[in-house]
Amino acid sequence: MWHTERLTIEPLAHEHAEELVAALDHESVGAFIGGPDVTTAAALHERIDRLTTGPGPDWPDERWWNFAVRRSSDGAMLGRLEATTYGEWAEVAYVFGPAFAGRGYATEGVRWLVGHVADELSVAEQWAAVHPDNLASIRLLERVGFQREPVSWRPIGSFDDGDLVFHRHAGAPTAQR
Repeated sequence: MWHTERLTIEPLAHEHAEELVAALDHESVGAFIGGPDVTTAAALHERIDRLTTGPGPDWPDERWWNFAVRRSSDGAMLGRLEATTYGEWAEVAYVFGPAFAGRGYATEGVRWLVGHVADELSVAEQWAAVHPDNLASIRLLERVGFQREPVSWRPIGSFDDGDLVFHRHAGAPTAQR
């Protein structure tokens, strides 16, 4: 378990499923990712099982890191953080419930994630893909030090045709809030 100023970040586990489904159960959550994140607690339990198993022996350099994010003051479930490391580089992703939008929680969580990936996992090169209409996510990535790239020279797993790609290297300056 890790803490930021206002957040508690926990490794994703089955005990988070129902709270995460409730926090993310809003049509806006799936607007830019091709549909709902997950639709039921049972579906999230299956996803957690798959994530816990990991990528398997065919991808020896690939590791999956998944976290649930709570507000420390009252334990409210806010969303999820994800990173996939591929040896020398990583892809980051996140999804937060809209009920908590506009308060900086996602920025605080993603700032923690990119620092964790760089400092604790020793992976400085980080990538993210974002739908071009997801302006809030684009601004968030820029706040935590990502820069838009014309193309990705890495095979980003969450990339869909038309997405924008962003790149960050550890040590990149991050704007506060």
